[in-house]
Amino acid sequence: MNSSNQAIRLQKFIAQAGVASRRKAEELIAQGRVSLNGKKVTEMGIHVVPGDEVRVNGKLIGSEAQKVYYLLNKPKGIVSTAKDEKNRTNVTDFVPDHQRVFPVGRLDRETTGALILTNDGEFANFMTHPRYDMPKKYRVSVDGKLTRAISSQLESGVMIDGVEYKGIEFEMVTYDLKKNRSQFTVTLHEGKNRQIRKMFAHFKIPVLKLHRYAIGSLELEDMKIGMYRELRPFEVKKLLLTAKGEI
Repeated sequence: MNSSNQAIRLQKFIAQAGVASRRKAEELIAQGRVSLNGKKVTEMGIHVVPGDEVRVNGKLIGSEAQKVYYLLNKPKGIVSTAKDEKNRTNVTDFVPDHQRVFPVGRLDRETTGALILTNDGEFANFMTHPRYDMPKKYRVSVDGKLTRAISSQLESGVMIDGVEYKGIEFEMVTYDLKKNRSQFTVTLHEGKNRQIRKMFAHFKIPVLKLHRYAIGSLELEDMKIGMYRELRPFEVKKLLLTAKGEI
């Protein structure tokens, strides 16, 4: 195993190269899809030093790739993947660097709103790892009247099929008697798959619309559906500080 003051773990090197998040990089290594100086690597304890040749799926990678960060207002019906086996339009098709970026977390096909795309695996890890707290805000519309009894349970957290879901915070709850629907905003502090939809389905409440408008301090503001913009350096820094609990 290589060692020096400049040595870093192989999975971290892959993440810094923008190939994948660190967790995904570990999967690639375990699958035998990574080689170091011409030899296949399947162990996690390997280190990389300057001058080493690292390949993923046979393609040479480097850790000095320019980092890019985009905020996309995801349209409905678009899949949150970098590649889709069914060749459907995906979120990376909306930004210039679509061949080398990946989404930070996911929004399901029917959900619209704020999604970050980047080639910075370390940044993505801070944004999505369960031990970091990155609050996300959604505008929600549901069928029927949301009672205080149900919202209190959702604020306390619920157990669904043996999985614990942390509580969500409600704001601006309104009820349209004519349309028989409730509208409100919620803040989510974790990112389990389809979490909001599952939590409301647990109480047999259909979610009609779900739109994420903020990730931490980052808001869509006046961005139209399908639009994107590059994040400013101070925005990236603030997101990282938020995830680390330093602000």
